[in-house]
Amino acid sequence: MSAAVKRSVAGLLALALPVLVAAQGTEPLRKTDLIRLLSNPIIRKGEVADLVRRNCLAFRPTERDWADLRDLGADADVMSSVGGCAARQASRAAVTLASPAASAEPPGAAAAAPPPPAQLTVTPMPARTTVVAGTDALVRVALRRGDTPQRGITLALHGGAGRDVQAVTDDSGLAVFHLPAGRQAMTYHFEVVSGTGAALPGRPTVDLVVRPGRPAVADVRPARFELGGAQEGPFAVQVAVRDSFGNPVPNELLELRAERADMGIAVDTRATDSLGRTAFVIQSAAVRRPGRIELRARGERLAALEAVFGGPVSSSGTGFVAGGGQRGVARTLLSEPVVFQAHSASGRPLPGRVVVFRVRNAQITRDSVVTDSAGHARIDVTLGSQAGLAVVTASLDSVQAAETLRVDPGPAVELILERDGARVDGGRIIVERDVPFALTLKARDGYGNLIPTTSLSRTLQDVLRQYNVRSQLLRFVGVQSDSLTAAIKFKPVAIGTTDLTISAGLTATVSVEVVRPRR
Repeated sequence: MSAAVKRSVAGLLALALPVLVAAQGTEPLRKTDLIRLLSNPIIRKGEVADLVRRNCLAFRPTERDWADLRDLGADADVMSSVGGCAARQASRAAVTLASPAASAEPPGAAAAAPPPPAQLTVTPMPARTTVVAGTDALVRVALRRGDTPQRGITLALHGGAGRDVQAVTDDSGLAVFHLPAGRQAMTYHFEVVSGTGAALPGRPTVDLVVRPGRPAVADVRPARFELGGAQEGPFAVQVAVRDSFGNPVPNELLELRAERADMGIAVDTRATDSLGRTAFVIQSAAVRRPGRIELRARGERLAALEAVFGGPVSSSGTGFVAGGGQRGVARTLLSEPVVFQAHSASGRPLPGRVVVFRVRNAQITRDSVVTDSAGHARIDVTLGSQAGLAVVTASLDSVQAAETLRVDPGPAVELILERDGARVDGGRIIVERDVPFALTLKARDGYGNLIPTTSLSRTLQDVLRQYNVRSQLLRFVGVQSDSLTAAIKFKPVAIGTTDLTISAGLTATVSVEVVRPRR
């Protein structure tokens, strides 16, 4: 310890000594004495409280005095000691006023020791509070000395899962604590202490019980069970219920009922155990038709499971029954859905079975569909961009079936001219006079598909005959066409250059230069 620090401590002790010496006697403490005691950091608050209880006070505290004491750091023990002394002063004054003859008592009676101060009591109201997860809790604690409420005293709840929470007593001695309950369902234990963390008489405690909220989600297993298969006995349905924070919900009454009354399943109710779990039993022999079975709590649906008829699939009675063989333009939706049917070996429709679909040169919105009550699975098909065939394949257990669709080209978006396999539209070619040549005409849609030119060839016959009337260099000879192309033949008759334009809704142009024939 440095010399300066030693001198400071010695000075503080010197300042405190007169007060302590005076307080060791039986003289009541003056207001200035009490202020010096509380202001001295060397003297503990517990020692000040003991001096007040032993010597009492030479003054009666006013409202301003109470506020000054709190500002000087007086804790609950000091405030209680001051309050007890003030109560004894009021009691003695009342006795003196009510009994004037008391002044005639012998001197020894007046010097009798004052009665002990009333005991400080801390009472949680109640000691156990229950709230729902995710909400706020109000915990009330009453502070009294004897029958007198203690106002303006800071108390704290120590413990739980977070920081201490403080509250100040009101005029009735009641402190109200606001506690966030948190999301986890459990019991939190708190001790009521002074604002400085000091223990209070009896070490009072408060329990905060956080219970789960209302059911929010349910895990149902299995989510689907088959009827009519090898297993014909009862089915067990396991259920686990939790609130929105994931806490298990115990002692919750659940109801299992069929979505439709004609399914033949009786309504059953069960309560969850301490872990939020329970089990239902469904007699498969009682189920008359497939459908959905709902799990409900408090009138609301939490989950559902599917009851379907199982059994082996018949290869002869299972396959596509509608929508096959349709045709349409590339990248368009077919006007009718493609329908797949599932039947058992006995010829009974199989509802609730999952059919898996695959496509080639086509698109579908879903790659698996559950069969309806008639055993049908429907899909909408959008044709692909490649002209030709599109194939839809369906699989159910070991049975697989395919259906073929036709894709037609879309509208023509361009005409193409080729000579000897090379594209020449928009370019220039050289031909010899009196030597015939041919140009191949093709039409394509926006996806690159060639469009049949049969109807185009007939139109060209009429257009090109009129061309001979105006042309000075070229003569139209004829048109030969197959399903996708048209070969247009010309004969150069004079030397020169001309633009040859083919027009049939769309146009294609090539510049033709006629030169002398080679020798």
